[in-house]
Amino acid sequence: MRTDAGTGGVNHPAAASRPYVVLVSFDGFRPDYLERFDTPAFDRLAARGLRAAGLLSVFPSLTFPGHYSIATGLHPEAHGIVANRFYDPVRDDEFDYRVREDAQDGAWWGGEPIWVTAETQGMVAAAFFFPGTEADIGGLRPSHWRPYDGGVPNAARVEQALAWLALPEDARPHLITLYFSLVDSAGHDLGPASPDMLYSVEAADRMLGRLLDGIAALPHAERVALVVVSDHGMATPDPERLTVLPEAADLSGVRPAPMGAAMSLHVGDPDRSRALRDELNATLTHARAYLRGETPPHLHARGNARFGDILVLPEGLGFVGTGSVVERVRRLLLPGMHGWDPRLPEMHGILLAAGPGIAAGVALPAVRAIDIYPLIARLLDLTPHPDVAGDLTTLAPALTGQ
Repeated sequence: MRTDAGTGGVNHPAAASRPYVVLVSFDGFRPDYLERFDTPAFDRLAARGLRAAGLLSVFPSLTFPGHYSIATGLHPEAHGIVANRFYDPVRDDEFDYRVREDAQDGAWWGGEPIWVTAETQGMVAAAFFFPGTEADIGGLRPSHWRPYDGGVPNAARVEQALAWLALPEDARPHLITLYFSLVDSAGHDLGPASPDMLYSVEAADRMLGRLLDGIAALPHAERVALVVVSDHGMATPDPERLTVLPEAADLSGVRPAPMGAAMSLHVGDPDRSRALRDELNATLTHARAYLRGETPPHLHARGNARFGDILVLPEGLGFVGTGSVVERVRRLLLPGMHGWDPRLPEMHGILLAAGPGIAAGVALPAVRAIDIYPLIARLLDLTPHPDVAGDLTTLAPALTGQ
């Protein structure tokens, strides 16, 4: 049942018996918040289904790359959203997540997100925010979508999702995405170790509780699966490992681009790139410069020119930037940031899920962000895109027949 032009808001008859999936992201929610604070709704969801020890983000562990890897099952080098802001030397143009024209321009966005997979296989999709859902990717958006507006009350987002789930069967979305930024915002402002993180975490728990209660009241509640994630964690920068690049080398003619706690350098000349790498590494003490093709393999940063010709990576929770940016970090001692190596525990997100196709009370080791696309495809009985990098190996112990 191919619907290459999308569903037009009407499910294919063959999808009528399929389950429904609500994908919820609480941006910047660290796994340890579930232990440190009282979270009865998260606990209820975990008891009904699976809870992973963490969700392994991608590099860089930032909001747009992280969410779009969750949506596509691809690393940023494959889908092309390599940071919240980046320069593309092929297009000679900049992407900025805060610019609506960029967020809605499908030419920036590679891969096939799960909502496009659903729409092209006969299932209506709906999005109340989620990075990528505003763009016409492959000429398609979800049947229902909203331009991002952080001022929309969180409760209104939950109520809209429940309203979509209450639609008549032919129009009812089989896939719904929800996005909440409150925990991430508090983490930046307060720092993840602050006891005052309690308030945003409890507010997130209340939103999840409203969603759980609303789903339970539906006549088809047993057919609704809930997948709750976060795109990355949060950490406090190490003030002893702040690196100012212009003090380390001459960057005249070089285009720097922030990439989380790292720095991307677009040089444009291979010989100059090698010389600049060596010049940097002769002076750097808390960071290291790599040609893009030399970057550590686990970062998956080698295959896309948007990562720059040189990547300067900090040690641990250090920070690399230009003078004004590093001075701001030093002066304000920013309580919370992210964007570091996704293997660092502080950068891990969360994964909890329950519903049809998921066994109850299963504890899993950390799952990769790129494994969420195949999970949702499995729950909805969709055929995954053949290029997807994620798989169900780690999730297999929690999956059942539907």
